[in-house]
Amino acid sequence: MKLLTVLILACFSLNACAGTVADSVKPAENGDVSGVKIETNAAENVPIKSIANNSETAESQTKQPKTVRDFFNLLPQKYFTLEGCEPAKDKNCDKARREYVKTFLETEDTANGYWKSGCDGGQSCLRMALFKRPDASYVVAVHTLHEADEVNYFLEYKNRKWSDISAQVVPEFSDQNIYDLPQKGTTVEVFKKVFPEPEFSERGAKIYDLTWKDGKFTIKK
Repeated sequence: MKLLTVLILACFSLNACAGTVADSVKPAENGDVSGVKIETNAAENVPIKSIANNSETAESQTKQPKTVRDFFNLLPQKYFTLEGCEPAKDKNCDKARREYVKTFLETEDTANGYWKSGCDGGQSCLRMALFKRPDASYVVAVHTLHEADEVNYFLEYKNRKWSDISAQVVPEFSDQNIYDLPQKGTTVEVFKKVFPEPEFSERGAKIYDLTWKDGKFTIKK
């Protein structure tokens, strides 16, 4: 009799656990069964989107980023400063990113891996372009423009860490050059910086093209 009672209690416990697990990974209405919990408005039972245009915050991204928006959501302040971010109050600058996208985004070309956004006052403009390698990883090219200068980075995101690989992947890379990122195609136009005033640069003459083929850049003059 005692053995039967224990078995019955065990069955009830297993059923309760199974029900708890099922509730926690219930598929979203769009068929997503990723198991990620979706916050809802308790009053209306409506999913709350955490960022504009269905993009994810850095915390929710568990897979390797593949789109320009994915990479933008993870881009550190050292490569692109969001003027509205207060790190103590805004983890990963997620709130500032939402406001920046809402205010300044001009072009998001997902087919070609290209992003362009505007600027105003102290806020720099931003352009990004993805260059896909044969192993499906990416070189993430970043171009920022503000009142006094244009700056380029060629970055890699691997194992949740960013690295500046400009000197490794770009032949004759120089911070005295401007690398104009393409929206379509894989050719980067390279211009020489000129300095009409100290700490103030302008775009000078074009000096050559960088062509991307088979996972590497090559100079074409």
